[in-house]
Amino acid sequence: MRPVPRETLPSFLSRLAASRGVDTPEFAHDLGGAFKRFLRGDPEVVNSLANWAGLRDRDVKEMLSWTGMPIGKVRLQFRGEPVGSRALLNPVVEGCPTCLREDAQGNLSEPLTRMALRGDWQMREVSVCRRHRKLLVPLWTETRPVQRFDAQGQLSRILDRIMAGDMDGDSVELSRFDDWLDDRLSSTTDPTWLAAQATAASASFCRLFGQGLLPHAGSDASIRHRHEAAAAGFSIVEHGPEAIVAHLVASSTGAATVSDPVRQAHGKLIFALESHLLDEPSFDVFRDILREAVLEIWPVAAGEKVLGAVLNGRRLHSVSSAAAEAGIDPVRLRPMLIEAGALTADDPRPDSRAVFDAKGYAQLLANIPSLVTTKAMCALLGTTRVELDALKKAGVLSPRTALAGARRKWLPDDGLSLLEELRKCAVDVSTPVDARDWIAIQSAQARSGVRVADIINGIRSGDIEVRHVQPSAGYHGYQVSAAAISSYGDRIQARESLSGELSLAEFGRSVGIREMERLMALIEAGEIPARHVIHPTTRRPQWRVTKSAVETFRRRFLTPSIVQNEFALSINAARAILRAGSIAPYEPKGRKLGDLYLRDDALPLISRASS
Repeated sequence: MRPVPRETLPSFLSRLAASRGVDTPEFAHDLGGAFKRFLRGDPEVVNSLANWAGLRDRDVKEMLSWTGMPIGKVRLQFRGEPVGSRALLNPVVEGCPTCLREDAQGNLSEPLTRMALRGDWQMREVSVCRRHRKLLVPLWTETRPVQRFDAQGQLSRILDRIMAGDMDGDSVELSRFDDWLDDRLSSTTDPTWLAAQATAASASFCRLFGQGLLPHAGSDASIRHRHEAAAAGFSIVEHGPEAIVAHLVASSTGAATVSDPVRQAHGKLIFALESHLLDEPSFDVFRDILREAVLEIWPVAAGEKVLGAVLNGRRLHSVSSAAAEAGIDPVRLRPMLIEAGALTADDPRPDSRAVFDAKGYAQLLANIPSLVTTKAMCALLGTTRVELDALKKAGVLSPRTALAGARRKWLPDDGLSLLEELRKCAVDVSTPVDARDWIAIQSAQARSGVRVADIINGIRSGDIEVRHVQPSAGYHGYQVSAAAISSYGDRIQARESLSGELSLAEFGRSVGIREMERLMALIEAGEIPARHVIHPTTRRPQWRVTKSAVETFRRRFLTPSIVQNEFALSINAARAILRAGSIAPYEPKGRKLGDLYLRDDALPLISRASS
């Protein structure tokens, strides 16, 4: 008698005992040891069995690999991998009655000598017989190991039902998970990322993860439920950690429920990874994946433990947790978070689950308790309401929120920073000046029309002197020279008049014409619209060209430089192509201007050469 494929040691021992007409424990004693020693995989009694049955070493090794041999108090060696004893040892013994009935066909007069229990049936994740495409069924339940593994004694009680087909499992479609797990147990190459992970841990994670994916409620102990859960879990898990995290984050983000969908769906998985599986190293990778997902969903505070690891710093805040930290009503905080971009206005999640980047918006939350009203800000700065409004309009000071219903909008530190900046820029007030010429900043704006923003920028750059003639008056006590402001305003106006323009030299460089004589000839010919001005800074005469004139010129003409930029040709190649063609350079009124060509004339030549 030889072990059948995947048969366990206790099953083979029971079949041998049946063939001798004795019960299994008695046969174990005949071989030199108690049945318990066989269950422990005691080498002495295993060798005795092998010698008695004439088994080859490889047969014994294969049989023990499908049995699961103890390697400590709570671990077994199964199919070459260490597994927790929970993965295999269960009071409920499951199997395929159809397989057992087929076994019995080999000796109908002594069927118990042929009916073998397969090692893969021990795994909770093996819920289907791939050969017969049927669900496994519970064969018997027994808490005492000696009685549980006495296959001869247990099968004799249900033999008639097995042979009659009364216990057969329901037919079922095989899933990708079923194929994957069977291949892994058969030591076949695994094409998924799970190849680097332990088989039992991977299978268990798929099942536990899949329990949260099923749309219907069902008993976790139901074999059909386990089969469907493992298949559902594997359909996501097989695609890798990113797919797992993405699914969990998406399921949480789109749900408007008060209860957390992830905790609700996958609470049992999280509990298992945090409790009885916590000390199982083979589950570490799955703990890490789930922890990463959880930390993208839950507002976990620093110092809290998540799936066995203590969080060093908070990643996410919820509206509720942030409101508690900032000491503000969530109803007031949420619009501020939306305004700041931390949340979207259409986020359906309630305050307890609407999360955002804690680090990215830490300063916002830190500022909230310090915000003051407009009246308080004016008193702090020493401004009138008109002066504060002018600073706001100028962008020198900005309220930290523009929400219409918010009373406390201003951060005092912003105002204090402005006062400190003005203090550092202020000149010595002991220097004699014409007091009639020195006026408050707001008055200077009203009198000269120069914007407050420009006055502040002039003070910062050192172009405008500022005096603090009334220190107790705050901002209102700073004064500038009306004459200096008027002169500064003229310079600003002159600079702005040149904005959006290029000097003639800059224009020439942009189109590849550097000789001023050629550029002046083009101006005289009316090909370059330019104006003659006095530069406000250098006070020198200068030709100015609008940027739009550059585009107009490029649409009308080609130079080697323009060809180089547009057609990816070297400038020498571009020059050679233009000169070798049958087209003539552009020469307004007979004036030779070098390598300048009308685009419409030269473009066909360039296009052919560059294609």
